[in-house]
Amino acid sequence: MYFARTGLTPKPSDPHLSAQPAPQLAQQDPRWLTLPAMNRSFTTHAIGRGEALIDLLRDNEVPANDAHTAVGALSKEFDPRRLMPEQQIRIFWESPSDLNAPDLKRFAGFDLVPEPTRHIVVRRMASQVYIASSFQRKLTERHFLARTLINSSVYEAARASGMAPATVIQLIRMFSYNIDFQRDIREGDQFEVLYTRLFDSENNLAEEGDILYAALTNQGRKFAMWAIKQADGGLAYYDAEGVSARRLLMKTPVDGARLSSRFGKRRHPILGYTRLHRGLDFAAPSGTPIYAAGNGQIVEIGRKGDFGNYIRIRHSNGYETAYAHMLRFSQGLKKGGRVSQGQIIGRVGASGLATGPHLHYEVILNGKHINPRTLALPAATALDTAGRARLNSIRSEVELRIRTLSVAADTRRAAKASGGDLN
Repeated sequence: MYFARTGLTPKPSDPHLSAQPAPQLAQQDPRWLTLPAMNRSFTTHAIGRGEALIDLLRDNEVPANDAHTAVGALSKEFDPRRLMPEQQIRIFWESPSDLNAPDLKRFAGFDLVPEPTRHIVVRRMASQVYIASSFQRKLTERHFLARTLINSSVYEAARASGMAPATVIQLIRMFSYNIDFQRDIREGDQFEVLYTRLFDSENNLAEEGDILYAALTNQGRKFAMWAIKQADGGLAYYDAEGVSARRLLMKTPVDGARLSSRFGKRRHPILGYTRLHRGLDFAAPSGTPIYAAGNGQIVEIGRKGDFGNYIRIRHSNGYETAYAHMLRFSQGLKKGGRVSQGQIIGRVGASGLATGPHLHYEVILNGKHINPRTLALPAATALDTAGRARLNSIRSEVELRIRTLSVAADTRRAAKASGGDLN
């Protein structure tokens, strides 16, 4: 296994910043009027779950009036209610350079990065009012190459190669239309992924990027996909023939699930007699997201006898899918409403006649239930002549990028083996 990349390792946050002692405050001290030269310092804090920004400021010795005024200034640029748990906030303090006033410090404002490309600064001005300013952060895109053998699971192998969890999930979804990750993956299978990450001007990781190319070799058969940017700015993946990675329906509309019951006749675990099981059961922790298997219209939603919370969706070409035993439905869903493939429609539960949390998933074609595992689904789209020419150009660019990263990785390994230090 090796992991090739460009650029430097992002610098970790300074662990000493959040450990600095709280400043001694003296906002009303008249000495501020005669001390023009100032030193500035800051402490770093993370918003806790259920904590408001103003509470974080107050808990870190910012006076109530200053905290309210500063948050009010922020509200003109960004709604503080949108801040998520673990959001980093830097609180700034200023103190006089005059050594005759060593005890004097006061709140000078705060800053935050609520979005990867946005930096907001709230400053205390000389007039004692607070002003919020928003700045665009310039991010630099860097390319990374991961190659590894699979010893246990794709997820574990990809994480061990350095890929972020969200990128690994994206990788799995790309191939989920062609590969059963629960039954098809074998030890010794391998993958190769070219992806991007975005870094700020201080070389800190700002955001995970996109997968530009991925190849998965499964039991000797290679599946490869390349990304093509769409008119809406999103990415779609195509194989070497220009056929879309997406299919009309997803075979497994829930992440990380275990197939607990197959299609066909079985002895019912609660009723005790044998009857036809007209779908698949996927065991997963309660609350796990359930995705719409394809674009379509909701034709039934609500409680449905033994099925508990139930949704049925009509798709094109005579297909329908059904989802049962759900914990709850996503907000805004209703009969007649439209859903898109991959949209979260609810959560795994054990409503109705169920021994534990799982998703019961059915596929119906022209009124007849069929086995989702053996379903040969048509591709969602295929490229025309111009699209295939564009794909060929992208493939050439990807091959050049992979060769460049591979050479860089080989050079680093050789330098390390010889005792050198090559960055």
